Amino acid sequence: MKFRVLFVGGGTGGHVFPLIAVANAVKEKALSSGVDLEILIIGEGQLLRDACMVSGFKFKSIFAGKIRRYFSFLNFLDIFKMPIGFIQSLWHMLLFMPNVVFAKGSYASFMPCLVAKLYFIPLFIHESDSTAGLTNRIVGRLANGVFIAFKNAELEFSPGRCLLVGNPIRKELLGASHDEGLVMFKFDANRKTILILGGSQGARTINNMVLQSLVMLTDKYQIIHQCGEGQFDIVKAEVDRIVKEGKDAYADRLINNYKLFSFFNINEMRLAYAASDVIVSRAGAANIFEIAAIGKPAIVIPITHSASNHQVLNAQEFANFGAIVIEEDNLATHLLINQIDKLLLPENYDRISAQIKSFAMIDAADRVADQLLLLNK
Repeated sequence: MKFRVLFVGGGTGGHVFPLIAVANAVKEKALSSGVDLEILIIGEGQLLRDACMVSGFKFKSIFAGKIRRYFSFLNFLDIFKMPIGFIQSLWHMLLFMPNVVFAKGSYASFMPCLVAKLYFIPLFIHESDSTAGLTNRIVGRLANGVFIAFKNAELEFSPGRCLLVGNPIRKELLGASHDEGLVMFKFDANRKTILILGGSQGARTINNMVLQSLVMLTDKYQIIHQCGEGQFDIVKAEVDRIVKEGKDAYADRLINNYKLFSFFNINEMRLAYAASDVIVSRAGAANIFEIAAIGKPAIVIPITHSASNHQVLNAQEFANFGAIVIEEDNLATHLLINQIDKLLLPENYDRISAQIKSFAMIDAADRVADQLLLLNK
């Protein structure tokens, strides 16, 4: 008899990649233990669709309405998506009839979670951040169990229903050597490499700081800059302008020491992590736990004006393990370079790397998979 697991989610990489990591872990464990497994992933967004295609999972798209906690005309449009998403979820779940549903937060998982409870299907959710998002706060009341990445998050849910596991990461990101990474990016082993991550959507504040500081940054370091697909054309045009202005001065150095990407595939991400000496990133849970698993000193720049303030709280937790936090309002070239240099000091580097690595819980996906597969007993 088949054991069917339904995964639901969507949105940004912070929701999509942990979902895929758990699905892969369930698949591997089922294969090794002889479980006749069937997986279906439903949700919203091109990123999730692409990730399912690469990983070989069956995917069904649903409409998902997002209610923003601020005025937007999109709220009125998204209201009409919700009943459609509800009906789609009813239909997909009726046809698939899973033994268990696992939801990775985001507004795209709201309707499928409601439908799971209507069908009396066991529901488990995962909360990545140190404070729960709106969707998880609501569906957490319906869930049979809640996996959390930060200890503080258990305060948002019913006592006794939370299991601290960390944030699931993609195992494929681990294992590359520093030299492999440098070869991939055609970088010099005698210069330090800084990886700057703008996220899947693009962090405008971080991208603007990089552009304003580009000449100084490339004078000292080699830079790998992932700017986000939505920001790539703007950033690329500005980089081209800076190179043109520096034709007889710094242009060649900048071209050699700066590599721009809109988005990384899994292999590029693995090698970018491996090549880096220091990582500059937002404070999303996915970023933090991947950086910790790699064990690289990090500077995190949390979004400071989000509704739940989740990135600020994530960053505060990460700072307890050696990460440096720079607030958006204080972000400036001299401060960033000063903090990078501080992390690169020989007397600091190995100690901070070890501290940051101690924050990691690299078995998170496996622990979630074990709990889901218990329902097959």
